Amino acid sequence: MQQITQIAKQMVTMNGMSELGPWALTDPAAQSSDVVLRMLARNSMSEKLAEDIDSSVRDIIERAYEIVKEQIRNNREAVDKMVEVLLEKETLSGDEFRAILSEFTDIHVDKTDRTPVRELINA
Repeated sequence: MQQITQIAKQMVTMNGMSELGPWALTDPAAQSSDVVLRMLARNSMSEKLAEDIDSSVRDIIERAYEIVKEQIRNNREAVDKMVEVLLEKETLSGDEFRAILSEFTDIHVDKTDRTPVRELINA
């Protein structure tokens, strides 16, 4: 949860990826290793702007959560198969993941590697 929050906050404050506008909203001093500079930078932002940033971050996280839930619901068979294989093997390579997923949906699979799914899973 910390990672998604950090990514969403960077999307809003550093990359301008929100309704607040296409500009950086973070003072470079906020990234400083100097504690005093970070404290001053934190206080240079209005309460309203901080609330708007928090709201935008929350909106991004909530939208992402809804997308993930929908994807899991729509791909339940594939998720269950992944769980089954992971319980057996504990880890999957990217090729194994794509091979299993390709049993349930059309995905782009590199044409150079046509190793059968069973062979990848049993490796």
